[in-house]
Amino acid sequence: MTNTVHINCQYYENKAFYEGGEAWKPKGGHKFQIEMDTDLLMYCEDVTAILSKMVEAHNTDLERFKYIDYEIIWQKPSILGTVEDFLKINSELAETNA
Repeated sequence: MTNTVHINCQYYENKAFYEGGEAWKPKGGHKFQIEMDTDLLMYCEDVTAILSKMVEAHNTDLERFKYIDYEIIWQKPSILGTVEDFLKINSELAETNA
């Protein structure tokens, strides 16, 4: 079965790149994705090693990515609501807590 797979990574930026040095700082998360038959993941001997190598292929002198884990997206997310819904509930909660 083909599904979307999200690969979660730590993103690092080289703050000293423009001075010709290296000073890697974590700058949050980054997500890659791949469409694939998820049976390959389930029966693969070392998914972590494979995905780590694939992620490392995107490293440059300016940015790096470190594999954390993966998540199979089994279905498209359901819509939770709108910005208007969010603001309305926020307003209602603010009035209740006032």
